[in-house]
Amino acid sequence: MLMPKEEQMGKCKVFLAAIVVVLFNSMAHGELVSFVTDEVSSWSPSGAVISLGLPSVRPTDVTIQAESHSTFTITSTVTNETSVTWIGYEVTLDPTEAATFVPGWAGSTRFLTVNQIDDWTIRFLAPNDVPPGELVTLQFKIDIPDDGPYTFSLTQHPIPEPATVALLGLGGLALVMARKHD
Repeated sequence: MLMPKEEQMGKCKVFLAAIVVVLFNSMAHGELVSFVTDEVSSWSPSGAVISLGLPSVRPTDVTIQAESHSTFTITSTVTNETSVTWIGYEVTLDPTEAATFVPGWAGSTRFLTVNQIDDWTIRFLAPNDVPPGELVTLQFKIDIPDDGPYTFSLTQHPIPEPATVALLGLGGLALVMARKHD
């Protein structure tokens, strides 16, 4: 039995549209190409794992290169190798680059409050602190735009306990005052 010409054309259009969608989706999805950091790390096309030991409260830069449109997961495990308790942790992308954090997709083993400040900043806070010698694992997704390849920087830094920062500030002030009296 032959189909009417209109029905044949309708099925042909649906088939061609399905092929276009499949081709477009396969071209639009890219992959993580390389991952560079001074810390212990590994990566795959779907994500990267960073293991950090921070001997001082200092930012740690990670450079990632991706091609085409990519969304991938970063898992960062950080050991507090300082003498200061952390009450939070902040992760920042360079806002001059095209990469952004995926909204609503971030978590942590210790900090259950996740605030995405803007497209380039995530702050992890409360309820648990990270005392010296202990670790915290953070996980988040990064999205890069449709055309590439792109290289961008991720900066990570802990948020120290305010009382410790105040004590360090008072100690520094005392040293300055003692120096003035000499």
